[in-house]
Amino acid sequence: MTSASNSGRRYVTPRHPEDRSNSKVQGDDVAEDNSELRDATEIDFDENVIGPGMSDTPAPVHATPTHVAFNIPSAERAPDTAVNHLTKSSTSPTEGAGRSHAGDVDTGFLQIYGPENQLEAEQQELVANLELRNPASDPRQQELQQSFSETYFEYCYPWCPVLDHETLDSELARSPMLSNALALAASHIQPPLIPHQGPAAYYEKARMMFYMDEEPDILTSLKAVSLFYWWAPRSPSTAHRHASWWWTSVIIRHAQQMNIHREPKQSGVASSALHLSLRRRLWWTVFARERLTSLCQSKPCIICPEDMTIQEVQPSDFPSDPASQKKGRIFMYWVRLCAIMGKVSKALSKSVDSSSEIPTFPTELRQELVAWVQSLPPDLQLPIGSSRTEGFDRDVHQLHLPYLTTIIVMHLQRTTPDLPQALPPAILAASCIARILRDILSRGNARFLMAITCWYSGTAFIALLQASRIKQFSQEAEEGLDILDQAVGQLQQMWASANVIRQGFERLRALPRSMMHTGKGRATASNGSSDGPSNDFDWKLLFPFVTRSTSRIADCLLADDEFGTTATALPSPENAVFHEDLLNRYHDLLEPFVDYNFDFSNINLDIL
Repeated sequence: MTSASNSGRRYVTPRHPEDRSNSKVQGDDVAEDNSELRDATEIDFDENVIGPGMSDTPAPVHATPTHVAFNIPSAERAPDTAVNHLTKSSTSPTEGAGRSHAGDVDTGFLQIYGPENQLEAEQQELVANLELRNPASDPRQQELQQSFSETYFEYCYPWCPVLDHETLDSELARSPMLSNALALAASHIQPPLIPHQGPAAYYEKARMMFYMDEEPDILTSLKAVSLFYWWAPRSPSTAHRHASWWWTSVIIRHAQQMNIHREPKQSGVASSALHLSLRRRLWWTVFARERLTSLCQSKPCIICPEDMTIQEVQPSDFPSDPASQKKGRIFMYWVRLCAIMGKVSKALSKSVDSSSEIPTFPTELRQELVAWVQSLPPDLQLPIGSSRTEGFDRDVHQLHLPYLTTIIVMHLQRTTPDLPQALPPAILAASCIARILRDILSRGNARFLMAITCWYSGTAFIALLQASRIKQFSQEAEEGLDILDQAVGQLQQMWASANVIRQGFERLRALPRSMMHTGKGRATASNGSSDGPSNDFDWKLLFPFVTRSTSRIADCLLADDEFGTTATALPSPENAVFHEDLLNRYHDLLEPFVDYNFDFSNINLDIL
């Protein structure tokens, strides 16, 4: 670390003659040596992700073991006795939390040297605090901090609840890195109309502070990095150190070294409940992001659930006012949904190595999605049962975007050389995504939409493009495609990935209809029929919020079922229609195994 002037500087002499070459984290190591991040862990997912319905009444933290998101072997539950020990040099409620061996399961010998490890940690923390630079912030940025905080709690908190009202002001005053990270996220979502440095400048300053190890409180540093999620100057088309996948991986590895993925035992906890709550909220934030990005970008999951003993967040981990409690429930159900999406990603990744020509998508994953959507409390249910949305809620609408996208992914059948064939659930889910985005656009502001919305839009586009070939769906599908195009146009102002999606939209919609052909139906088993319980799955259970009044597409699909006409498959354009670049982008994404019979004989649809 480059030091400030040595004048008047105090130095701490180590009390042990140990080599201090490793006494601080080197930024280059974080940036360059990511070999550990590339080692995907083989994950055996717990099938029982959906826990009991959440109570709206805050419960004490110690009363929540039945709500743990994963069943963890009891043998791995080790006491976390030192994780909250604070040194005399502490300047933050979270200092001391960065010690890498506190709470470790002793698989070797390091615990024998516990006193020496603790002494070394104290010395490193003291040196870091003495070397702390705290340059005066831009006065204009200080003036804007209140509005930045308001923007964060309004738009970011349900998806990244790592900052707290009661401690934020003191943390911002103490941490230039956190101050710049907050300014980055808030100014990108809601740019002030007065002069300010802008998100790019805020990001660069916060990023360099991280790599130069200028923030002595590692937990504060991770909170700041979690806000980098709202800045993506490049698309993930190439590997780089600005992507959400990179920053999420950085947080995960630091958090694992700090044992944040392990729940401290109550008997060994010395710090406040707020600190323990922060650990949970930070961990589950990056867990959800990792699972979500794994499915979106076809990346291996990093986190192994068997290594975790941390409790699921509870209402008591959030402020008691009604607005904060609702945002907390949004976060809890979002994390549960992302856990299911991680399982879907795992199943899809295994399809590449499958020896079966027509493997079956795990039926239990559909059942988990049904259980998730049916467990939502009334105030988190998507209010689109009629043609007009009267109870619009920005966060509830966003919560359902990944849910609907997962349904599309699970109900697209891709067979070489045919384009993915969208089954009825995929088309209905895509029309619901268009409805959500229409509700958002009609209210005049889409800057709060996260970068992952580009993926939601691109996936929905594939199903609606196919639906536009069907006479009964054509008008509404075209309207939905227009909405997706307008939404991605807004996203282009924020996210580089939107440029790729928008260009694909323009090219694909410009193709003449004569180039599109109906896909060939085929059975899901070699004998022309499917077997097992998956064939009895009622896909309408995935859409409890949809009625025949929701849309014309919903009316058509649900009417077919009511009148005894089972819509089991729909035609799709051929694979050749989509140019190679878009195919490559969605190659791994669009490999689900849909176990419906492709029987066109009972489908009364007119192909345009």
